[in-house]
Amino acid sequence: MRHGATLAAGEVVSALHQCGYVLSADSHKRIAGIVPAIEKARLYRGKGGEIMRLAVSRFIECISSSHVTLSERTERILLDTLTVNLGHPNSQIQNAAVSAVQQLVQSYLIGNDKKAVDLISKHLKHLTDPNVAVRRGSALALGVLPYELLIAKWKDVLLQLCSACMIEVNPEDRDAEARMNAVKGLTSVCETLTQRRASDPENDDLSLFILIKTEVMDTLLKALDDYSVDNRGDVGSWVREAAIHGLEKCTYILCKKVGDHNNDWSSLFDSNLANRLIGGIVKQGVEKMDKLRETAAKALQRILYHETVTVPYIPYREKLEEVIPNQEGIRWAVPTFSFPRFVQLLGFPCYSKGVMSGLVISTGGLQKSLKDASFSALLQYLGEGEANEQRSRESAMCDDILWILQEYKKCDRLIVPCIKTIEELFEEKMFLNQEAYTLSFYKGVVDSLAIELRASKIFAKLEAGVVILGYIASVSEPISKQAFSQLLSFLAHRYPKIREKAAEEACLALVRNKTLVTEDKIERVKDIITMPCWEAGMELTQTQKLELCELAGLEHGVVFRTRNRTVTRTMTASDENASYSALVDSSGF
Repeated sequence: MRHGATLAAGEVVSALHQCGYVLSADSHKRIAGIVPAIEKARLYRGKGGEIMRLAVSRFIECISSSHVTLSERTERILLDTLTVNLGHPNSQIQNAAVSAVQQLVQSYLIGNDKKAVDLISKHLKHLTDPNVAVRRGSALALGVLPYELLIAKWKDVLLQLCSACMIEVNPEDRDAEARMNAVKGLTSVCETLTQRRASDPENDDLSLFILIKTEVMDTLLKALDDYSVDNRGDVGSWVREAAIHGLEKCTYILCKKVGDHNNDWSSLFDSNLANRLIGGIVKQGVEKMDKLRETAAKALQRILYHETVTVPYIPYREKLEEVIPNQEGIRWAVPTFSFPRFVQLLGFPCYSKGVMSGLVISTGGLQKSLKDASFSALLQYLGEGEANEQRSRESAMCDDILWILQEYKKCDRLIVPCIKTIEELFEEKMFLNQEAYTLSFYKGVVDSLAIELRASKIFAKLEAGVVILGYIASVSEPISKQAFSQLLSFLAHRYPKIREKAAEEACLALVRNKTLVTEDKIERVKDIITMPCWEAGMELTQTQKLELCELAGLEHGVVFRTRNRTVTRTMTASDENASYSALVDSSGF
Protein backbone atom coordinates (compact mmCIF):
# COMPACT_ATOMS: atom_id res chain seq x y z
CA MET A 1 0.00 0.00 0.00
CA ARG A 2 2.79 2.44 0.94
CA HIS A 3 4.63 1.44 -2.25
CA GLY A 4 1.60 2.20 -4.42
CA ALA A 5 0.85 5.46 -2.61
CA THR A 6 4.43 6.68 -3.11
CA LEU A 7 4.36 5.83 -6.82
CA ALA A 8 0.93 7.43 -7.24
CA ALA A 9 1.99 10.64 -5.51
CA GLY A 10 4.99 11.03 -7.79
CA GLU A 11 3.05 10.28 -10.98
CA VAL A 12 0.24 12.69 -10.04
CA VAL A 13 2.72 15.51 -9.37
CA SER A 14 4.43 14.82 -12.72
CA ALA A 15 1.10 14.73 -14.61
CA LEU A 16 -0.10 18.00 -13.02
CA HIS A 17 3.18 19.69 -13.98
CA GLN A 18 2.85 18.52 -17.58
CA CYS A 19 -0.69 19.95 -17.68
CA GLY A 20 0.59 23.32 -16.49
CA TYR A 21 -1.08 23.16 -13.08
CA VAL A 22 0.77 25.12 -10.39
CA LEU A 23 0.81 23.57 -6.92
CA SER A 24 0.59 25.72 -3.81
CA ALA A 25 3.60 26.40 -1.61
CA ASP A 26 2.08 24.21 1.11
CA SER A 27 1.72 21.33 -1.36
CA HIS A 28 5.37 21.74 -2.38
CA LYS A 29 6.39 21.52 1.25
CA ARG A 30 4.31 18.40 1.92
CA ILE A 31 5.56 16.66 -1.22
CA ALA A 32 9.17 17.49 -0.37
CA GLY A 33 8.70 15.93 3.08
CA ILE A 34 7.59 12.50 1.85
CA VAL A 35 11.05 10.98 1.34
CA PRO A 36 12.47 12.29 4.67
CA ALA A 37 9.39 10.82 6.39
CA ILE A 38 9.98 7.43 4.73
CA GLU A 39 13.62 7.57 5.83
CA LYS A 40 12.62 8.43 9.39
CA ALA A 41 10.09 5.58 9.52
CA ARG A 42 12.75 3.14 8.22
CA LEU A 43 10.40 1.76 5.62
CA TYR A 44 13.28 0.27 3.59
CA ARG A 45 13.71 -2.48 6.15
CA GLY A 46 11.99 -5.84 6.22
CA LYS A 47 9.46 -7.20 3.77
CA GLY A 48 8.77 -4.82 0.93
CA GLY A 49 11.92 -2.79 1.49
CA GLU A 50 13.21 -3.30 -2.05
CA ILE A 51 9.99 -2.22 -3.78
CA MET A 52 9.92 0.85 -1.53
CA ARG A 53 13.39 1.78 -2.79
CA LEU A 54 12.14 1.43 -6.36
CA ALA A 55 9.11 3.60 -5.59
CA VAL A 56 11.18 6.28 -3.84
CA SER A 57 13.62 6.50 -6.77
CA ARG A 58 10.74 6.95 -9.19
CA PHE A 59 9.12 9.50 -6.84
CA ILE A 60 12.32 11.57 -6.71
CA GLU A 61 12.56 11.47 -10.50
CA CYS A 62 8.95 12.70 -10.84
CA ILE A 63 9.23 15.59 -8.36
CA SER A 64 12.59 16.62 -9.85
CA SER A 65 11.13 16.82 -13.35
CA SER A 66 8.26 18.88 -11.89
CA HIS A 67 10.71 21.27 -10.18
CA VAL A 68 9.13 20.91 -6.75
CA THR A 69 10.71 23.43 -4.38
CA LEU A 70 13.25 21.72 -2.10
CA SER A 71 15.26 23.03 0.83
CA GLU A 72 19.00 22.46 0.87
CA ARG A 73 18.60 19.85 3.59
CA THR A 74 15.96 17.97 1.56
CA GLU A 75 18.19 18.04 -1.53
CA ARG A 76 20.96 16.47 0.51
CA ILE A 77 18.63 13.77 1.88
CA LEU A 78 17.38 12.90 -1.62
CA LEU A 79 20.93 12.69 -2.96
CA ASP A 80 21.99 10.46 -0.06
CA THR A 81 18.97 8.22 -0.65
CA LEU A 82 19.82 7.84 -4.32
CA THR A 83 23.49 7.18 -3.50
CA VAL A 84 22.43 4.27 -1.29
CA ASN A 85 20.08 2.99 -4.00
CA LEU A 86 22.88 3.21 -6.59
CA GLY A 87 24.90 0.81 -4.45
CA HIS A 88 22.08 -1.71 -4.09
CA PRO A 89 22.79 -5.15 -5.61
CA ASN A 90 19.37 -5.24 -7.30
CA SER A 91 19.88 -3.96 -10.86
CA GLN A 92 16.28 -2.67 -11.13
CA ILE A 93 16.81 -0.45 -8.08
CA GLN A 94 20.13 0.73 -9.51
CA ASN A 95 18.60 1.66 -12.86
CA ALA A 96 15.72 3.50 -11.20
CA ALA A 97 18.22 5.42 -9.06
CA VAL A 98 20.30 6.32 -12.14
CA SER A 99 17.25 7.83 -13.85
CA ALA A 100 16.40 9.76 -10.68
CA VAL A 101 19.96 11.08 -10.29
CA GLN A 102 19.92 12.32 -13.89
CA GLN A 103 16.73 14.32 -13.32
CA LEU A 104 17.60 15.54 -9.81
CA VAL A 105 21.00 16.87 -10.86
CA GLN A 106 19.55 18.51 -13.96
CA SER A 107 16.89 20.30 -11.92
CA TYR A 108 18.72 21.33 -8.75
CA LEU A 109 22.53 21.10 -8.99
CA ILE A 110 23.38 22.93 -12.21
CA GLY A 111 25.02 26.24 -11.30
CA ASN A 112 26.24 25.06 -7.90
CA ASP A 113 29.92 24.31 -8.60
CA LYS A 114 30.77 23.13 -5.10
CA LYS A 115 27.97 20.55 -4.99
CA ALA A 116 28.83 19.42 -8.51
CA VAL A 117 32.49 18.82 -7.68
CA ASP A 118 31.57 17.04 -4.42
CA LEU A 119 29.10 14.77 -6.21
CA ILE A 120 31.58 13.83 -8.96
CA SER A 121 34.39 13.28 -6.45
CA LYS A 122 32.16 10.96 -4.43
CA HIS A 123 31.25 8.84 -7.44
CA LEU A 124 34.87 8.73 -8.63
CA LYS A 125 35.90 7.45 -5.22
CA HIS A 126 33.15 4.81 -5.38
CA LEU A 127 34.61 3.44 -8.64
CA THR A 128 37.27 1.70 -6.54
CA ASP A 129 34.96 0.67 -3.68
CA PRO A 130 35.36 -2.95 -2.48
CA ASN A 131 31.58 -3.36 -2.81
CA VAL A 132 30.96 -4.32 -6.44
CA ALA A 133 27.37 -3.03 -6.36
CA VAL A 134 28.63 0.44 -5.42
CA ARG A 135 31.07 0.37 -8.35
CA ARG A 136 28.31 -0.66 -10.75
CA GLY A 137 25.97 2.14 -9.66
CA SER A 138 28.59 4.90 -9.60
CA ALA A 139 29.79 4.07 -13.12
CA LEU A 140 26.24 4.38 -14.44
CA ALA A 141 25.61 7.57 -12.44
CA LEU A 142 28.68 9.28 -13.92
CA GLY A 143 27.39 8.41 -17.37
CA VAL A 144 24.13 10.37 -16.92
CA LEU A 145 25.59 13.55 -15.39
CA PRO A 146 25.05 16.68 -17.53
CA TYR A 147 27.78 18.63 -19.30
CA GLU A 148 27.61 21.48 -16.76
CA LEU A 149 28.74 19.14 -13.99
CA LEU A 150 31.18 16.99 -15.95
CA ILE A 151 33.13 19.94 -17.29
CA ALA A 152 34.51 20.70 -13.81
CA LYS A 153 36.50 17.41 -13.68
CA TRP A 154 36.11 15.90 -17.16
CA LYS A 155 39.65 14.60 -17.44
CA ASP A 156 39.55 12.82 -14.07
CA VAL A 157 36.18 11.31 -14.95
CA LEU A 158 37.40 9.90 -18.27
CA LEU A 159 40.67 8.53 -16.90
CA GLN A 160 39.10 6.89 -13.86
CA LEU A 161 36.32 5.35 -15.91
CA CYS A 162 39.02 4.00 -18.25
CA SER A 163 40.71 2.38 -15.25
CA ALA A 164 37.38 0.93 -14.09
CA CYS A 165 36.95 -0.81 -17.49
CA MET A 166 40.09 -2.90 -16.96
CA ILE A 167 40.05 -6.33 -15.28
CA GLU A 168 40.86 -5.87 -11.60
CA VAL A 169 44.26 -7.06 -10.36
CA ASN A 170 42.82 -8.74 -7.28
CA PRO A 171 40.70 -11.75 -8.36
CA GLU A 172 38.36 -11.23 -5.40
CA ASP A 173 37.48 -7.72 -6.65
CA ARG A 174 36.65 -8.74 -10.20
CA ASP A 175 33.13 -8.07 -11.41
CA ALA A 176 32.09 -8.17 -15.07
CA GLU A 177 28.94 -6.10 -14.48
CA ALA A 178 30.96 -3.29 -12.91
CA ARG A 179 33.28 -3.26 -15.95
CA MET A 180 30.32 -3.35 -18.33
CA ASN A 181 28.74 -0.38 -16.55
CA ALA A 182 32.07 1.45 -16.63
CA VAL A 183 32.25 0.95 -20.42
CA LYS A 184 28.70 2.24 -20.80
CA GLY A 185 29.37 5.18 -18.49
CA LEU A 186 32.59 6.04 -20.34
CA THR A 187 30.79 6.07 -23.69
CA SER A 188 27.98 8.26 -22.34
CA VAL A 189 30.43 10.76 -20.82
CA CYS A 190 32.28 11.06 -24.14
CA GLU A 191 29.02 11.74 -25.97
CA THR A 192 27.90 14.33 -23.39
CA LEU A 193 31.20 16.21 -23.38
CA THR A 194 31.62 16.32 -27.15
CA GLN A 195 28.03 17.33 -27.92
CA ARG A 196 28.41 20.56 -25.94
CA ARG A 197 32.15 21.13 -26.18
CA ALA A 198 32.01 23.59 -29.07
CA SER A 199 29.87 26.00 -27.02
CA ASP A 200 32.47 26.22 -24.22
CA PRO A 201 35.27 28.59 -25.36
CA GLU A 202 37.22 28.31 -22.10
CA ASN A 203 38.33 24.75 -22.79
CA ASP A 204 40.53 23.50 -25.59
CA ASP A 205 38.76 21.07 -27.92
CA LEU A 206 42.01 19.36 -28.86
CA SER A 207 42.78 18.00 -25.39
CA LEU A 208 39.42 16.25 -25.07
CA PHE A 209 39.42 14.64 -28.51
CA ILE A 210 43.04 13.55 -28.27
CA LEU A 211 42.25 11.95 -24.90
CA ILE A 212 39.35 10.09 -26.50
CA LYS A 213 41.64 8.82 -29.25
CA THR A 214 44.60 7.84 -27.06
CA GLU A 215 42.97 6.67 -23.83
CA VAL A 216 39.28 5.95 -24.40
CA MET A 217 39.62 4.11 -27.72
CA ASP A 218 42.59 2.13 -26.40
CA THR A 219 40.58 1.17 -23.29
CA LEU A 220 37.58 0.05 -25.34
CA LEU A 221 39.80 -2.00 -27.67
CA LYS A 222 41.33 -3.72 -24.63
CA ALA A 223 37.81 -4.40 -23.33
CA LEU A 224 37.24 -6.52 -26.45
CA ASP A 225 39.73 -8.97 -24.91
CA ASP A 226 37.68 -9.42 -21.72
CA TYR A 227 36.92 -13.16 -21.69
CA SER A 228 36.20 -13.52 -17.97
CA VAL A 229 34.29 -16.65 -17.02
CA ASP A 230 32.47 -17.54 -13.80
CA ASN A 231 29.69 -19.94 -12.83
CA ARG A 232 27.29 -17.94 -15.04
CA GLY A 233 29.40 -18.58 -18.14
CA ASP A 234 31.15 -16.09 -20.42
CA VAL A 235 30.37 -12.94 -18.42
CA GLY A 236 33.13 -11.11 -20.28
CA SER A 237 30.79 -11.08 -23.29
CA TRP A 238 28.74 -8.37 -21.54
CA VAL A 239 31.83 -6.16 -21.47
CA ARG A 240 32.74 -6.99 -25.08
CA GLU A 241 29.24 -6.18 -26.32
CA ALA A 242 29.25 -2.82 -24.50
CA ALA A 243 32.75 -2.14 -25.88
CA ILE A 244 31.57 -2.71 -29.48
CA HIS A 245 28.82 -0.11 -29.04
CA GLY A 246 31.28 2.25 -27.31
CA LEU A 247 33.86 1.93 -30.10
CA GLU A 248 31.22 2.65 -32.71
CA LYS A 249 30.02 5.82 -30.96
CA CYS A 250 33.52 7.12 -30.21
CA THR A 251 34.49 6.47 -33.84
CA TYR A 252 31.64 8.71 -34.97
CA ILE A 253 32.74 11.39 -32.47
CA LEU A 254 36.30 11.45 -33.82
CA CYS A 255 35.41 11.14 -37.49
CA LYS A 256 32.76 13.86 -37.27
CA LYS A 257 35.40 16.20 -35.86
CA VAL A 258 37.82 15.11 -38.60
CA GLY A 259 35.17 15.96 -41.17
CA ASP A 260 34.60 19.39 -39.63
CA HIS A 261 38.36 20.23 -39.54
CA ASN A 262 39.94 18.45 -42.50
CA ASN A 263 43.36 20.10 -42.19
CA ASP A 264 43.77 20.51 -38.44
CA TRP A 265 42.25 17.32 -37.08
CA SER A 266 43.33 14.49 -39.36
CA SER A 267 45.57 13.11 -36.61
CA LEU A 268 42.49 12.23 -34.54
CA PHE A 269 41.65 9.17 -36.65
CA ASP A 270 44.45 7.46 -38.56
CA SER A 271 44.97 4.21 -40.45
CA ASN A 272 46.43 2.42 -37.41
CA LEU A 273 43.34 3.18 -35.31
CA ALA A 274 41.03 2.17 -38.17
CA ASN A 275 42.92 -1.12 -38.53
CA ARG A 276 42.66 -1.94 -34.81
CA LEU A 277 39.01 -0.89 -34.69
CA ILE A 278 37.78 -2.96 -37.62
CA GLY A 279 40.07 -5.90 -36.79
CA GLY A 280 38.82 -6.02 -33.20
CA ILE A 281 35.15 -5.96 -34.18
CA VAL A 282 35.65 -8.47 -37.01
CA LYS A 283 37.16 -10.92 -34.52
CA GLN A 284 33.95 -10.78 -32.46
CA GLY A 285 32.01 -11.53 -35.65
CA VAL A 286 33.43 -15.08 -35.88
CA GLU A 287 33.31 -16.20 -32.26
CA LYS A 288 30.95 -18.69 -30.68
CA MET A 289 28.18 -16.47 -29.25
CA ASP A 290 25.33 -15.79 -31.69
CA LYS A 291 24.32 -12.51 -30.05
CA LEU A 292 27.86 -11.14 -30.11
CA ARG A 293 28.38 -12.11 -33.75
CA GLU A 294 25.20 -10.28 -34.65
CA THR A 295 26.17 -7.22 -32.60
CA ALA A 296 29.59 -7.06 -34.26
CA ALA A 297 28.25 -7.49 -37.80
CA LYS A 298 25.57 -4.83 -37.35
CA ALA A 299 28.10 -2.39 -35.85
CA LEU A 300 30.38 -2.91 -38.86
CA GLN A 301 27.43 -2.43 -41.18
CA ARG A 302 26.56 0.91 -39.56
CA ILE A 303 30.22 2.06 -39.63
CA LEU A 304 30.59 1.22 -43.34
CA TYR A 305 27.34 2.80 -44.48
CA HIS A 306 26.74 5.67 -42.04
CA GLU A 307 24.73 8.40 -43.76
CA THR A 308 26.29 11.47 -42.14
CA VAL A 309 29.74 10.38 -40.87
CA THR A 310 32.38 8.90 -43.17
CA VAL A 311 34.89 6.67 -41.40
CA PRO A 312 38.20 6.92 -43.34
CA TYR A 313 41.24 4.64 -43.66
CA ILE A 314 39.30 1.35 -43.39
CA PRO A 315 41.60 -1.31 -44.95
CA TYR A 316 40.14 -3.17 -47.94
CA ARG A 317 36.86 -1.33 -47.59
CA GLU A 318 35.50 -2.66 -50.90
CA LYS A 319 35.98 -6.27 -49.78
CA LEU A 320 34.39 -5.52 -46.41
CA GLU A 321 31.37 -4.06 -48.20
CA GLU A 322 31.10 -7.30 -50.21
CA VAL A 323 31.20 -9.35 -47.02
CA ILE A 324 28.81 -7.02 -45.17
CA PRO A 325 26.25 -5.62 -47.64
CA ASN A 326 24.00 -2.66 -46.86
CA GLN A 327 20.83 -4.69 -46.45
CA GLU A 328 18.23 -4.91 -43.71
CA GLY A 329 17.15 -8.14 -42.06
CA ILE A 330 20.37 -10.11 -42.58
CA ARG A 331 20.54 -13.03 -40.15
CA TRP A 332 24.05 -12.54 -38.81
CA ALA A 333 23.37 -14.77 -35.80
CA VAL A 334 22.92 -17.81 -38.07
CA PRO A 335 26.33 -19.57 -38.27
CA THR A 336 25.75 -21.07 -41.73
CA PHE A 337 25.21 -17.55 -43.09
CA SER A 338 27.79 -15.47 -41.23
CA PHE A 339 30.86 -17.74 -41.24
CA PRO A 340 31.16 -18.23 -45.03
CA ARG A 341 31.20 -14.44 -45.36
CA PHE A 342 33.65 -13.57 -42.60
CA VAL A 343 36.20 -16.29 -43.49
CA GLN A 344 36.82 -14.41 -46.75
CA LEU A 345 38.73 -11.87 -44.64
CA LEU A 346 41.43 -14.47 -43.93
CA GLY A 347 42.92 -13.44 -47.25
CA PHE A 348 43.89 -9.99 -45.91
CA PRO A 349 46.89 -9.78 -43.53
CA CYS A 350 45.43 -6.87 -41.51
CA TYR A 351 42.38 -8.99 -40.60
CA SER A 352 43.58 -12.59 -40.83
CA LYS A 353 45.09 -12.97 -37.36
CA GLY A 354 42.03 -11.54 -35.61
CA VAL A 355 39.64 -13.59 -37.73
CA MET A 356 41.63 -16.80 -37.18
CA SER A 357 41.91 -16.27 -33.41
CA GLY A 358 38.14 -15.84 -33.25
CA LEU A 359 37.40 -18.63 -35.69
CA VAL A 360 39.34 -21.34 -33.83
CA ILE A 361 37.14 -20.76 -30.77
CA SER A 362 34.16 -21.78 -32.91
CA THR A 363 35.84 -24.56 -34.92
CA GLY A 364 37.42 -26.10 -31.83
CA GLY A 365 34.48 -25.61 -29.46
CA LEU A 366 31.94 -28.02 -28.01
CA GLN A 367 28.78 -26.86 -29.78
CA LYS A 368 28.38 -29.24 -32.70
CA SER A 369 26.22 -27.12 -35.01
CA LEU A 370 28.51 -24.10 -34.58
CA LYS A 371 31.61 -26.24 -35.01
CA ASP A 372 30.28 -27.84 -38.20
CA ALA A 373 29.23 -24.51 -39.74
CA SER A 374 32.49 -22.71 -38.96
CA PHE A 375 34.77 -25.60 -39.97
CA SER A 376 32.95 -26.27 -43.24
CA ALA A 377 33.22 -22.55 -44.06
CA LEU A 378 36.97 -22.69 -43.40
CA LEU A 379 37.42 -25.79 -45.58
CA GLN A 380 35.37 -24.23 -48.36
CA TYR A 381 37.56 -21.11 -48.25
CA LEU A 382 40.78 -23.17 -48.36
CA GLY A 383 39.49 -25.27 -51.28
CA GLU A 384 38.49 -22.38 -53.54
CA GLY A 385 40.56 -21.29 -56.55
CA GLU A 386 43.46 -22.90 -58.39
CA ALA A 387 46.19 -25.01 -56.79
CA ASN A 388 48.59 -22.08 -56.34
CA GLU A 389 45.92 -19.99 -54.66
CA GLN A 390 45.00 -22.88 -52.38
CA ARG A 391 48.63 -23.28 -51.31
CA SER A 392 48.88 -19.55 -50.70
CA ARG A 393 45.80 -19.59 -48.47
CA GLU A 394 47.03 -22.64 -46.58
CA SER A 395 50.44 -21.00 -46.07
CA ALA A 396 48.82 -17.82 -44.70
CA MET A 397 46.65 -19.90 -42.38
CA CYS A 398 49.74 -21.75 -41.08
CA ASP A 399 51.35 -18.42 -40.22
CA ASP A 400 48.20 -17.25 -38.43
CA ILE A 401 47.93 -20.47 -36.39
CA LEU A 402 51.58 -20.25 -35.36
CA TRP A 403 50.98 -16.62 -34.34
CA ILE A 404 48.05 -17.71 -32.14
CA LEU A 405 50.16 -20.43 -30.49
CA GLN A 406 52.85 -17.87 -29.66
CA GLU A 407 50.64 -14.90 -28.79
CA TYR A 408 48.33 -16.88 -26.48
CA LYS A 409 50.90 -19.21 -24.98
CA LYS A 410 49.47 -21.10 -21.98
CA CYS A 411 46.07 -19.40 -22.45
CA ASP A 412 43.86 -22.50 -22.50
CA ARG A 413 40.77 -20.51 -23.50
CA LEU A 414 42.29 -20.14 -26.97
CA ILE A 415 45.02 -22.79 -27.09
CA VAL A 416 42.69 -25.76 -26.48
CA PRO A 417 40.32 -24.97 -29.39
CA CYS A 418 43.31 -24.01 -31.56
CA ILE A 419 44.95 -27.42 -30.99
CA LYS A 420 41.63 -29.16 -31.68
CA THR A 421 41.30 -27.15 -34.91
CA ILE A 422 44.78 -28.23 -36.01
CA GLU A 423 43.79 -31.84 -35.30
CA GLU A 424 40.63 -31.47 -37.42
CA LEU A 425 42.64 -29.94 -40.27
CA PHE A 426 45.13 -32.83 -40.19
CA GLU A 427 42.22 -35.27 -40.37
CA GLU A 428 41.06 -33.43 -43.52
CA LYS A 429 44.53 -34.12 -45.04
CA MET A 430 45.70 -30.51 -44.68
CA PHE A 431 49.40 -29.71 -44.09
CA LEU A 432 50.51 -33.02 -45.68
CA ASN A 433 51.91 -31.64 -48.96
CA GLN A 434 55.38 -31.11 -47.37
CA GLU A 435 55.88 -27.68 -48.90
CA ALA A 436 58.42 -25.32 -47.31
CA TYR A 437 55.72 -23.58 -45.26
CA THR A 438 54.35 -26.86 -43.88
CA LEU A 439 57.79 -27.92 -42.66
CA SER A 440 58.19 -24.68 -40.67
CA PHE A 441 54.60 -25.19 -39.48
CA TYR A 442 55.45 -28.69 -38.19
CA LYS A 443 58.43 -27.28 -36.30
CA GLY A 444 56.40 -24.47 -34.75
CA VAL A 445 53.56 -26.78 -33.70
CA VAL A 446 55.86 -29.41 -32.17
CA ASP A 447 57.74 -26.76 -30.19
CA SER A 448 54.47 -25.24 -28.99
CA LEU A 449 53.03 -28.62 -27.98
CA ALA A 450 56.13 -29.32 -25.91
CA ILE A 451 55.22 -26.29 -23.81
CA GLU A 452 51.43 -26.54 -23.84
CA LEU A 453 51.07 -30.25 -23.01
CA ARG A 454 53.64 -30.26 -20.22
CA ALA A 455 51.88 -30.82 -16.86
CA SER A 456 48.48 -30.17 -18.46
CA LYS A 457 45.43 -31.83 -16.89
CA ILE A 458 42.99 -30.94 -19.68
CA PHE A 459 42.04 -34.21 -21.34
CA ALA A 460 40.81 -32.75 -24.65
CA LYS A 461 44.00 -30.74 -25.03
CA LEU A 462 46.20 -33.76 -24.33
CA GLU A 463 44.28 -36.06 -26.66
CA ALA A 464 44.31 -33.60 -29.57
CA GLY A 465 48.00 -32.90 -29.00
CA VAL A 466 48.85 -36.61 -29.11
CA VAL A 467 46.96 -37.02 -32.40
CA ILE A 468 48.82 -34.05 -33.92
CA LEU A 469 52.18 -35.48 -32.83
CA GLY A 470 51.16 -38.74 -34.49
CA TYR A 471 50.46 -37.00 -37.80
CA ILE A 472 53.73 -35.04 -37.73
CA ALA A 473 55.69 -38.15 -36.77
CA SER A 474 54.28 -39.79 -39.90
CA VAL A 475 55.96 -37.43 -42.37
CA SER A 476 59.37 -38.29 -43.79
CA GLU A 477 61.17 -35.24 -42.47
CA PRO A 478 63.73 -34.61 -39.70
CA ILE A 479 61.04 -33.03 -37.48
CA SER A 480 59.25 -36.40 -37.37
CA LYS A 481 61.91 -37.78 -35.02
CA GLN A 482 61.29 -34.99 -32.50
CA ALA A 483 57.52 -35.48 -32.77
CA PHE A 484 57.92 -39.25 -32.28
CA SER A 485 60.06 -38.67 -29.21
CA GLN A 486 57.38 -36.44 -27.69
CA LEU A 487 54.71 -38.96 -28.63
CA LEU A 488 56.52 -41.82 -26.84
CA SER A 489 56.76 -39.72 -23.67
CA PHE A 490 52.96 -39.95 -23.35
CA LEU A 491 53.25 -43.72 -22.94
CA ALA A 492 54.14 -42.88 -19.34
CA HIS A 493 51.35 -40.32 -18.82
CA ARG A 494 49.25 -40.52 -15.68
CA TYR A 495 45.93 -40.77 -17.61
CA PRO A 496 45.35 -44.37 -18.88
CA LYS A 497 43.38 -43.18 -21.92
CA ILE A 498 46.18 -40.83 -22.95
CA ARG A 499 48.68 -43.70 -22.66
CA GLU A 500 46.38 -45.84 -24.81
CA LYS A 501 45.95 -43.05 -27.41
CA ALA A 502 49.71 -42.43 -27.53
CA ALA A 503 50.36 -46.15 -28.15
CA GLU A 504 47.81 -46.18 -30.96
CA GLU A 505 49.29 -43.09 -32.64
CA ALA A 506 52.86 -44.37 -32.22
CA CYS A 507 51.98 -47.62 -34.01
CA LEU A 508 50.29 -45.72 -36.85
CA ALA A 509 53.34 -43.45 -37.17
CA LEU A 510 55.63 -46.48 -37.45
CA VAL A 511 53.45 -47.86 -40.24
CA ARG A 512 53.31 -44.56 -42.16
CA ASN A 513 56.93 -43.51 -41.70
CA LYS A 514 59.56 -46.24 -42.14
CA THR A 515 62.42 -43.87 -41.27
CA LEU A 516 61.57 -43.57 -37.57
CA VAL A 517 63.08 -46.93 -36.67
CA THR A 518 65.26 -49.26 -38.73
CA GLU A 519 63.34 -52.04 -40.44
CA ASP A 520 64.85 -54.85 -38.35
CA LYS A 521 63.68 -53.20 -35.11
CA ILE A 522 60.17 -52.04 -36.04
CA GLU A 523 58.41 -55.24 -34.97
CA ARG A 524 60.10 -55.27 -31.55
CA VAL A 525 59.19 -51.60 -31.00
CA LYS A 526 55.56 -52.39 -31.89
CA ASP A 527 55.57 -55.33 -29.51
CA ILE A 528 56.78 -53.17 -26.62
CA ILE A 529 54.20 -50.45 -27.35
CA THR A 530 51.28 -52.89 -27.66
CA MET A 531 52.36 -55.28 -24.89
CA PRO A 532 50.69 -53.55 -21.91
CA CYS A 533 46.93 -53.78 -21.60
CA TRP A 534 46.37 -50.01 -21.77
CA GLU A 535 42.62 -50.33 -21.20
CA ALA A 536 43.32 -51.88 -17.81
CA GLY A 537 45.54 -48.97 -16.83
CA MET A 538 48.83 -50.83 -17.15
CA GLU A 539 52.13 -48.95 -17.63
CA LEU A 540 55.49 -49.69 -19.24
CA THR A 541 58.13 -51.07 -16.93
CA GLN A 542 61.45 -49.29 -16.56
CA THR A 543 63.15 -52.06 -18.56
CA GLN A 544 60.67 -51.67 -21.39
CA LYS A 545 61.22 -47.90 -21.46
CA LEU A 546 64.99 -48.33 -21.68
CA GLU A 547 64.71 -50.92 -24.44
CA LEU A 548 62.20 -48.81 -26.38
CA CYS A 549 64.47 -45.76 -26.33
CA GLU A 550 67.47 -47.85 -27.36
CA LEU A 551 65.62 -49.39 -30.31
CA ALA A 552 64.27 -46.01 -31.44
CA GLY A 553 67.65 -44.33 -31.08
CA LEU A 554 66.33 -41.87 -28.49
CA GLU A 555 67.73 -40.72 -25.17
CA HIS A 556 65.82 -42.17 -22.23
CA GLY A 557 66.29 -39.09 -20.06
CA VAL A 558 64.77 -36.89 -22.76
CA VAL A 559 61.77 -39.07 -23.63
CA PHE A 560 60.84 -40.26 -20.14
CA ARG A 561 61.82 -37.40 -17.86
CA THR A 562 62.25 -38.50 -14.25
CA ARG A 563 59.90 -36.76 -11.85
CA ASN A 564 60.79 -36.33 -8.21
CA ARG A 565 58.04 -38.11 -6.33
CA THR A 566 58.23 -39.14 -2.71
CA VAL A 567 55.05 -41.19 -2.85
CA THR A 568 53.94 -43.57 -5.61
CA ARG A 569 50.57 -42.29 -6.72
CA THR A 570 47.81 -44.73 -7.63
CA MET A 571 45.74 -43.66 -10.60
CA THR A 572 42.01 -43.61 -9.97
CA ALA A 573 38.98 -42.89 -12.10
CA SER A 574 38.50 -39.56 -10.33
CA ASP A 575 41.87 -38.31 -11.64
CA GLU A 576 40.71 -38.54 -15.21
CA ASN A 577 37.17 -37.37 -14.49
CA ALA A 578 38.63 -34.18 -13.05
CA SER A 579 40.11 -33.42 -16.45
CA TYR A 580 36.67 -33.50 -18.08
CA SER A 581 35.54 -30.83 -15.62
CA ALA A 582 38.59 -28.78 -16.58
CA LEU A 583 37.66 -29.20 -20.25
CA VAL A 584 34.19 -27.73 -19.68
CA ASP A 585 35.60 -24.85 -17.63
CA SER A 586 38.20 -23.98 -20.27
CA SER A 587 35.56 -23.95 -23.00
CA GLY A 588 33.50 -21.26 -21.30
CA PHE A 589 30.35 -23.31 -20.58
